[in-house]
Amino acid sequence: MIKWLKKVILKKTVGADDILKYPQGKRYYQDFHNIRKSYIDPDAIKVISRIQSFGYKAYIVGGCVRDLLLGKQPKDYDVVTNAKPNEIRKIFANSRLIGRRFKIVHIVFRMNKIIEVSTTRSLPDSRNSGKKAEELYLKKDNKFGTFKEDAARRDFTINSLFFDIRSETIIDYTGGVEDLKEKLIRIIGDEDISFPEDPVRMLRAVKFSALLGFNLHSNLIRGIKKHKRLITKTSIARLHEEFNKIFRTGQSYAIFKDMFEYGIFEAMFPVIAEFAKKTKEGKFSFEESGLGKRLMISDKMIFEHEDINTNIYYSILIADVLEDLMSFDPKKENINNLISERCKLVEEELGLSKKELEKIEKIFSSQRIFAREVKNKSGWVKNFKTKDYFQEAFIFYKINARSRKDDEAVQKALFWEIGMRKKLPNAIRKPMVRKLTDYASRPRKNVSYNK
Repeated sequence: MIKWLKKVILKKTVGADDILKYPQGKRYYQDFHNIRKSYIDPDAIKVISRIQSFGYKAYIVGGCVRDLLLGKQPKDYDVVTNAKPNEIRKIFANSRLIGRRFKIVHIVFRMNKIIEVSTTRSLPDSRNSGKKAEELYLKKDNKFGTFKEDAARRDFTINSLFFDIRSETIIDYTGGVEDLKEKLIRIIGDEDISFPEDPVRMLRAVKFSALLGFNLHSNLIRGIKKHKRLITKTSIARLHEEFNKIFRTGQSYAIFKDMFEYGIFEAMFPVIAEFAKKTKEGKFSFEESGLGKRLMISDKMIFEHEDINTNIYYSILIADVLEDLMSFDPKKENINNLISERCKLVEEELGLSKKELEKIEKIFSSQRIFAREVKNKSGWVKNFKTKDYFQEAFIFYKINARSRKDDEAVQKALFWEIGMRKKLPNAIRKPMVRKLTDYASRPRKNVSYNK
């Protein structure tokens, strides 16, 4: 009993200072980085300035600071403050509270632009009370904290930087500026705690590595391989959202390739992975696989400004599961039922809505139609082109034909493509390249942040 009491009393509570590289915050002043207030969205500056005018502290934080340091214009801006959510709501009439696990505030501007404002959070209590990986998973996370605690609980060092618009100063608690210079993605703290807390961080690590061309720290790789199975604890809705983001990058091939390499794909999609890995030679290579080739072609189409959307991407992912049903045998009267049954095998893995699943089933059930011999534009052809799923089905047919290097199918695709001018609903387009000077009134100074 005395031995147990000693163990409890002497047990060290892990705090922010034990995790952070610079507990007091290392400051990079104007002469040592390339970010200027004039490069930042005016609405983000308005939000921070108004919060500060009420006596609170507020900074630009996270990925937007990372992108600015890399010379990219952020897609959106996040703000962190010591003001509580309800206090922020009182400051902004054009705001709304969102979130279940932790309340954040969206400040809404014209054209539905959103500046996200979060309150600083402390380290989760489970970090000291949890003994097993399962006990670390964050279901509730509503404890406010300090700026240093907020930095300590973020995912990667490169996403933990704060920018003070008043002094144009970067505040770095984790060594994120140094890791940006080294092109390195490093977990904050212990990967055996961070990944069990939020398994989606494993997926995000792989995504950032592919998108930024950065290396993963060895400890991070070890953590992914050890905890990859925990990804299944994440809600399907959240994973679905992450995959839609991946598709929109136009670099899904590189991201999925790394997911296969580190075992994340198989952990998330065991059925899809099993079918994707079936090869005649018995040796799997993502580059030479059907899935790899389809993703490579679809990414290329996006950057060539061809139409493609998330329904097509999900069809690309599960195509190996339905490959034998796309033999275009018109005698298979129950083909639609067979396709529906196969789709149900992966329905839970992908977290598709009923509407999405129905559309994908139509995409596959119509593939045999494109393979028919058509010599003229007869009535059934015109009728088929009026279907709401026609464009998505055709684009998938073309991608599949090109991935298999099926010249006959590619030629048939040309027949259907002629005259297609209608834009695909929710089409993913090549991202607009924006420069830092988009918001600047003066040219950017040639100053390096890594002095």
